[in-house]
Amino acid sequence: MSNASITPEQGAQTWLGCISKEMRRDQVKVLLVRFFQLIAQIVVFWWFSKAMHLVIVEQQSLSATLLVPLAGAAFVWVCLIWLADNLQSHSKYKIETELENRVHRVFKNKHIAITRQHSATYWQQLILNNISDIGNYLIQYSVQKWLSAIAPLVALLVIFPINYVVAIILCVTMPLIPVFMVLVGKGAAALHRKHFIALERLGDMFSDRLKALTLITTSGQHQAQLARLNDASNIVNRKTMSVVSIAFLSTTVLDFFATIAMALVAVFIGFSMLGEINIGPEISLELGLFMLLTAPLLFSELRALGRFYHQKAKAEACAERFALLLDEYEILNNKAAFTGLAWLNFHVTTPNLHANKLTLEPGDWVSLQGNSGQGKTVLLEALMGFRAASHQLSADLALLSQQTAVLDKSVAFNLHLGDLSVTEHDMVNALQEVGLIDWLNNLPNGLATELGDCPTLSGGEAQRLALARVLLKPKDVVLLDEPTAHLTIEQHQEIADLIHQKLQHKTVIWASHKTLPDTWFKRTWKVSHGEIKETP
Repeated sequence: MSNASITPEQGAQTWLGCISKEMRRDQVKVLLVRFFQLIAQIVVFWWFSKAMHLVIVEQQSLSATLLVPLAGAAFVWVCLIWLADNLQSHSKYKIETELENRVHRVFKNKHIAITRQHSATYWQQLILNNISDIGNYLIQYSVQKWLSAIAPLVALLVIFPINYVVAIILCVTMPLIPVFMVLVGKGAAALHRKHFIALERLGDMFSDRLKALTLITTSGQHQAQLARLNDASNIVNRKTMSVVSIAFLSTTVLDFFATIAMALVAVFIGFSMLGEINIGPEISLELGLFMLLTAPLLFSELRALGRFYHQKAKAEACAERFALLLDEYEILNNKAAFTGLAWLNFHVTTPNLHANKLTLEPGDWVSLQGNSGQGKTVLLEALMGFRAASHQLSADLALLSQQTAVLDKSVAFNLHLGDLSVTEHDMVNALQEVGLIDWLNNLPNGLATELGDCPTLSGGEAQRLALARVLLKPKDVVLLDEPTAHLTIEQHQEIADLIHQKLQHKTVIWASHKTLPDTWFKRTWKVSHGEIKETP
């Protein structure tokens, strides 16, 4: 893959760069509303300081000339907070929806076979957690990063004309916060990545033990497996606490330096009002209170950025996963019609497979031969891009593998996989052709029947269902890995004839241990002892 060596930070930036212009406008809208919210907050502080000066120093009652502007500014401030929160929530939803659609589109076009690259826990984390992590990074952290740079400048521009000494104190203390944020958060992404891996391994271990529950019960291995799960759980707990400790440490550092800075400002303003310090312009209660209310704005947005800093670390930790899927998505979006291939020195990394030359022309039928365990499935998966290889087919292709994927959704969804252009008539006709019409008629709700987690399908029926899925909308190139492995000889001949009839004008690579007519095939690829030899 082109992104095999991508760094986590580059991966996160890639996803930031791939969002649409409309989403970028949403980010700008949120930033602008937050900026005006900041201005409204400063205006509220100004009118509040004037009101307090009037009541405490001048001993006068509040008048409408002060209350109306104060109430109006406060109302605008609250409205802007509400608007910013709603814009942010809406934008985050749009980004996460687009990411999820891209993931599902890759799944659909790869006929779910891409999920074999990683464990179920890996994909569960990606769908349920990592998409949200990327959304938080793009709409919260990225916006807050700009706001954290703008807010201190605005506050300093407001305070400097009133008292330049206070502005200098704030300028001296403020740089300490981002410096320590970088130092504390430097290893956060690595900790998150280790936590993801540990959590994935624990989920896989638990899932494997559930699948092997019968074997564990009959062999009396309950206590041994319980001890292993307990050890793995303790490892995850320790890594979780490491991540939490980093989060608490970053917050503590922010609070510590913000408190020191504000204490220095408060002491200077207090002693200046008492006449003990005579540096800079004179400070009244009105100006002193206004500066005390405004000064924390230099640190409040930075502290908010600190709270969101773990989002950046989490996004960096899962960015490599999305960079891989982004490659798949771009390949799907930029596929041209298959024009053939002529590869030299093709090789697969693990396990090792090599071919001096592989040739394939549009419309060719290739018989993929070799004894069991020689690497036919490995070759087909490499052509699909599921394994690291020197070359990969970039055509619009489908793989019908030996391990049939049946989703816990309706029969209809298992056939169209979200493609609503496939009609009910097409689906019924496809099931009729593969010999599943009687099975369909016996279902309680027909195509709408939910198959559930444990569908009542035999191996042959599941393979026929997967074949019907492939034949509904055939791709330019179809890879068949023992498509009739679970069928009888008679059923094999029937299904093989159907495949030949439906795909005779497509490019097909067919691996089968069962007899097929030689006249169907133009080429033969034979896999033996790590070598792929081609014969016309």
